[in-house]
Amino acid sequence: MSKKKKTNPIIGQSRKEIDLVKFNEQTDKEQKEQIQQILEEIYGENLKIDRKYVMKVLRLTWNPKDDFTYLPYNLKVTKDKLTLSFEVVKKKPVPIGLLIFLIWLFFFALIGATYYGIKYISLINLNKDIDGDGIADINIDLDGDGKADINIDTNGDDKPDLNVDYRHNQKAIFNIDTDNDGFADYNIINDATENPKECRINCDTDGDGWPEINIDLDGDGVPDTNIDTDKDGIPDLNLDLDGDGKCDLMCDTDGDNKCDENCIKPEDGVIDDKGNINPGDATTGQTGNGDAGANTPTLMINFVDGGKLIVDNLYPDDQPGMPPLYPTKVFYVENLSTISLKYTLKLHIDTNTFTSSNLKYKIDGTNGGASLGYQTVPQGTSYIVRDVIIAPRVTHKYTMTIKLQGTGTAQDEDQGKEFEGKIEIEL
Repeated sequence: MSKKKKTNPIIGQSRKEIDLVKFNEQTDKEQKEQIQQILEEIYGENLKIDRKYVMKVLRLTWNPKDDFTYLPYNLKVTKDKLTLSFEVVKKKPVPIGLLIFLIWLFFFALIGATYYGIKYISLINLNKDIDGDGIADINIDLDGDGKADINIDTNGDDKPDLNVDYRHNQKAIFNIDTDNDGFADYNIINDATENPKECRINCDTDGDGWPEINIDLDGDGVPDTNIDTDKDGIPDLNLDLDGDGKCDLMCDTDGDNKCDENCIKPEDGVIDDKGNINPGDATTGQTGNGDAGANTPTLMINFVDGGKLIVDNLYPDDQPGMPPLYPTKVFYVENLSTISLKYTLKLHIDTNTFTSSNLKYKIDGTNGGASLGYQTVPQGTSYIVRDVIIAPRVTHKYTMTIKLQGTGTAQDEDQGKEFEGKIEIEL
C-alpha cells in the first residue's frame, strides 16, 4: 500500500501585505489585531491563531537584524523596507548530491561536538537578559574572557548568587566569592521574603536576588542605605533614591540612627499614620508628585543613567548603508510598600522642534509593567500609560525606545531638530 501524500492546506493562499508606515502609527493593540486578522484569513480552520504566532510576527517588525520568519505550513513572513508580506513558500526537494555531502559533514561535525558542546553550554548563559529589556542582568562578563564576573547564577534559577552588584552599577558588592570556591564568603545577602521585619542586613524582600533594605555597601556589617529603623519592612533612613550609593533623603550623618540632613517631618505631609516615609512627596522628577496626600505609601522611580531624555544625531531608520539607530532609556518603578498601588507615567516635554510626525517612541514594561507600541512624540507634555497596578515589593522595569521613522524619501524637514524631555510618575 502506498503512503498517502500530505498536502499543505494553505498552499493556495494568495500573498498578503501590511504597509509598515501606517502599521507603525497604530497602537500596540491595533497592530496585534491586524496581524491576528491576516493570520486567521490565511489559515482559516487549519490552525488556531494564538498569541505566540502574533508576537512572533510583531517582534519581526521591531527587530532590525531579522528580515523574515517562518510560521506553520511554510508561511514566510518577510520584512522588505516598508512592507511586511505573508506568502506560502513551497518546499524544494533536496538534491541527492547535497544529501550525501550533508551526511559527510555531519560525521565530521561529530569529531568536534564534545568540545564545542561544552564551550557552548558555558557561553549560552553569559550576559543573560532575564527581563527582556535588552540589557544583561546576570552572568555578566566584564572583561570578555568568556567567564561571568558579576551577578553569577550558580544554580540556573535566573537569580544572582555570587558577586552581586548594586542597582546595576556592575561592581561586585554582595555575596562576594573571595577564594573562588563557588560559594559566597563576604557581605552576604539575606533572604527576607518570608519575614522582612526580622532581617538586619542586606535584605532581599522580593526574592529577586538583590537586596532592597538595610543595604551594607562596604561589607562592614553596618547598613549604609535604605535602613529600616522600625522593622516594618520599609526603608526609613539614608534613602538612596538614584542608586549612586549616597544618601538623598533622611540622612543620618553621625551614626545615631536619627536624621540630620534632608529630613522630612510628619507636618510635611510625607509620613503616614504608621510613621512610614513617602519620599515621593519630598522629591521632584524622581518619584510621585504628592497629589495622593499624606497617607500615600512609598513609590519610587529610578533611572539607570539620569532622568533626562535627550536625542542627538538621530537619523531615519531606513538610511541606506547605515544600521538603524534606536536610543533607549531604562528606568524602574519600585513599590516599597506592603499594598498594591496604581500609578501613571507621563512624558514631560522640555524641547521638541520636530515638525513632522516621524519622531517616535515606544515603551516596553516587564514584570507586570505596561507596554505601548510606537507613538509620535508629542509637542507638549502627555501621558504614556495610565493606571498601572503594581503589587507590593515589586519592581517594574521599563525600556523607552526612540526612533526617527523612515519614509522611503528624503526627510530634510527633520534635519537639525531637537528633542529633550523627562519621564515622570503620578499616583
